[in-house]
Amino acid sequence: MNKGAKTKELPAEHSLTAYLHSHLTAANAGERLFEQAVKSWRDTPQSAEVARLAAEVSEDKRTLEEVCEQLHASMPGYKKPLAWAAAQGATLGPINPGHSIDGAKGQLELESLISAVTGKLLLWKTLHVLSRDDNRIDQVRMEQLGNRAAAQIQSLEALLLDTCPARLAPSPKP
Repeated sequence: MNKGAKTKELPAEHSLTAYLHSHLTAANAGERLFEQAVKSWRDTPQSAEVARLAAEVSEDKRTLEEVCEQLHASMPGYKKPLAWAAAQGATLGPINPGHSIDGAKGQLELESLISAVTGKLLLWKTLHVLSRDDNRIDQVRMEQLGNRAAAQIQSLEALLLDTCPARLAPSPKP
């Protein structure tokens, strides 16, 4: 809510706004992490799946922005540089700067993507619970988004577990 607004924001409303702003910041960073993963997985049999997930994550970020607008909780201008900085930090590829799917770096990159999507799943679940008492939040849509996030986690876990032997299994002894 704008500082100059005549109405006061209730403490719970303020908490929800802060929570949504934190998730918007994380969504910006998550979107960049997925863009970096697309680079890591290019030229692999899994590249199409990673690209699909990255596109969904971008779409989910836009959906979160729409939800924030509906709740009159859009990111204020003074917080946007923080969200931008978080996204830029993720662009630097701190987990996997060489964009390699080999070894620990590739494994940790996938684990970080799973963690990011797990946070998003919990956001959608939280909003689903709040929708029971707040008709501004579309309960059915939150359930759909939660289901999609759960499916994204399953896809990422399958990718991680299917490919981890090539990254982490010790070489057979002669």
